[in-house]
Amino acid sequence: MIIWNLILILVLVALNGFFVAIEFSAVASRKSRIELLAKENNKSAKIVESWLESTATRDRLIAGSQLGITIVSLALGAVGENTFEAILEPFFHNVTLPQGLQSLKSIFAALPLVVSLIIITSVHVIFGEQVPKVATLHAPEKFALLGAHPMKWFETIFKWFVDILDWSTRQVLKLMGLKHGGGHSLVYTVEEIKHIVDESEEVGVLEEPDKEMLHAIFDIGDMLARQVMIPRTEVLAFRADTSIEESIHLATESPFTKFPVYEKDLDHIVGIVYIKDILRVLQDPEKHNYTVKNLMHEGLFVPETLSVKALLQQFRIRRQHIAIVLDEYGGTAGLVTLEDVMREIVGEVSDFFDISQPEIQSMPDGSVIIDGIALLDEVNEELGLNLVEPNYDTIAGYVLGRLDRLPKQGDVVEIDGIRIKVAEMDGMRISKLVLNHIPKDEASPVTIED
Repeated sequence: MIIWNLILILVLVALNGFFVAIEFSAVASRKSRIELLAKENNKSAKIVESWLESTATRDRLIAGSQLGITIVSLALGAVGENTFEAILEPFFHNVTLPQGLQSLKSIFAALPLVVSLIIITSVHVIFGEQVPKVATLHAPEKFALLGAHPMKWFETIFKWFVDILDWSTRQVLKLMGLKHGGGHSLVYTVEEIKHIVDESEEVGVLEEPDKEMLHAIFDIGDMLARQVMIPRTEVLAFRADTSIEESIHLATESPFTKFPVYEKDLDHIVGIVYIKDILRVLQDPEKHNYTVKNLMHEGLFVPETLSVKALLQQFRIRRQHIAIVLDEYGGTAGLVTLEDVMREIVGEVSDFFDISQPEIQSMPDGSVIIDGIALLDEVNEELGLNLVEPNYDTIAGYVLGRLDRLPKQGDVVEIDGIRIKVAEMDGMRISKLVLNHIPKDEASPVTIED
């Protein structure tokens, strides 16, 4: 009899683990993964898909799982306690207490029950709760698919009881002023969505470029206008008194179609001129004496600390694709276009006339050639580095901050096992850098060479 009871206990523990696994698989399973399997006519996946169809159906499954857990737990308690008490009682019965401890005889007689409770509770918690719970959270979809058909049978048999429980739950929640089922939805943080994207790429649902683009969309909200702008030193602009003929000559030597117009210097930008307006004037002989000031449009001016998200809103509201970026003193820090922002999302998109090289180029000898205007964050991400310079956004700014003086060609900065050399200068600006990894036996903490 005791042998059969022990077998029954094992069966009940296994059933408890089954219902726990079903409950947690319903909470943790990714609906997107199940839907993919369901489209391949996987019958188990179609059952699980019906569980995850809405919050109400998920809650109903959890109610059914809880019913199963409750029934099994009650049966396990009834059978388990009696079985282990019957096994342990002879051992305690044969123990003779000393004369001085006879007053504890009634307490000692209760020990078989106490020990049996400890044993059955431990077995229940470890093998019927914790093990299936942890295992399911590691592979929720797998356990959901394995238990789909048995759980469907259980729900069919006890449908009437589950309906009563579900109705009763809704009534109690209604009395408490809470909504049940369908009144709420799953909400994910940005980091959780990124994790879902990463997992989708790992299983082949998304390709690497798709993942990178989706990550860029989320990350771009944290970027500022100064991080995506064309710096002041790279801005091509027209003086307000530039003639039409001269502006055409300058425009044909550049890849741009929109140009800032300034008076005195770049800190006094007064508008924007479009190359299409200049071309229209060429067809009208009466306007050949115009200057670009006669054709310019009102410019959009934004602070360098404006977020890229807010910048996009400004582009949409003002119906402009170009903005002048101002520094904290009101001077011109640079220029930013819609194309610059899109480049951060989709990457570099070159047309037939573009002859520019990538900002970061890995060479066969292991060195890396970096454009001075390359963003420090992009250099870190591309090369797996952790260069930090709070006062600058570009790799040239990082070197400048380390030199703490005006740079010149040939300057070298060594830090954290890498050597960065100023390869080319464009006036006072660092235009090209060469980065190399230093062998450990040669590395020094920080070196600045003149």
